[in-house]
Amino acid sequence: MKVAKVGETDQKLISKLIFNTVVPRPIAWITTVSNEGVVNLAPFSFYNAVTTKPPIVVVSIGKRKDGTRKDTGRNIRETGEFVINVVSEEFLNKMVETGNDFPPEESEAEKIGIALEPSLMVKPPRVKGVPAALECRCQEIVEIGDTPMDLVIGEVVAIHYEPSILETQKGIVGRLGGKRYCIVREEINISDLD
Repeated sequence: MKVAKVGETDQKLISKLIFNTVVPRPIAWITTVSNEGVVNLAPFSFYNAVTTKPPIVVVSIGKRKDGTRKDTGRNIRETGEFVINVVSEEFLNKMVETGNDFPPEESEAEKIGIALEPSLMVKPPRVKGVPAALECRCQEIVEIGDTPMDLVIGEVVAIHYEPSILETQKGIVGRLGGKRYCIVREEINISDLD
């Protein structure tokens, strides 16, 4: 087994190791709305839940290669609201497409043909047909790392969900290393192992 000491190893390898060992990562497919009213839709896989009372999620949003904020990060800073859409298998290809760099004045959902529907408590809409969507209000943004990344801490204020998601997460998409994804096909219930 090899070892890579952080600070003594090429950063590209360290990044690859993180992307390939912290797996599978849930995907936050985030809708936001700009001050100009443009709906932005983009995926982020440095995302997770940290508590349930109140429900708090965190998502790390990087910057563009030129150092400017991505539309999602800028919109959250300006409006304080966002929606996390849970990606299921039927949305995988469209979700990947929304990861491309679109100009701020273009809506990924509109360009790609993704149907949206209104949220209940926040202005950004949610993706129609996803198994769940979490409406969030930003609590805090912490700049972290050398890039730096925006670590967005959001409180979930409403959850839209298909009741079946409480019983199974089959079909939910996760992120692996590189350009690879996984889809939940098998679930192991530990009570069945007794």
